Amino acid sequence: MNCFNHIDKTAVAQCSDCGKGLCPECAGKYEPILCTPCYRKRKDRAIWDNLYFLILYIVFFFIGYKLDFMTTKRMPDMQWMSGYVLMAFWAGYVFIKKVIPWKMTAGTTGQWNFYYVFKFLLYLVGGFFVAPFVVLWTVYKFIRALRR
Repeated sequence: MNCFNHIDKTAVAQCSDCGKGLCPECAGKYEPILCTPCYRKRKDRAIWDNLYFLILYIVFFFIGYKLDFMTTKRMPDMQWMSGYVLMAFWAGYVFIKKVIPWKMTAGTTGQWNFYYVFKFLLYLVGGFFVAPFVVLWTVYKFIRALRR
């Protein structure tokens, strides 16, 4: 097998994504071992994934801000908190899915109901505390993907 980029050189490695042959020069270019088109695909995917999450955080915040579901007679100005809670729910979902990737595969109706209520509360409570960190981490990953 010859190198994908340099046809006259013998391949010593394969691209991790597509399996194209790579010479020592091309194999040492990226970590993990990737050909240039696959590296670009991964970079573009990272940019769009992080941009998607950032847009969702902003959209959820503004939906919560406009709905203003936390306002009471004693505290009339809680729009920002409504936005934060809705955004925190999504941030909790993202964080908990990475930290605890378990999924329930079988159970009775009562077990499923408990599972979904538990997960909903876990996303809400967990997200309330980790939302700023998750959003900042997403911004960091977005900037890092742009600079590669």
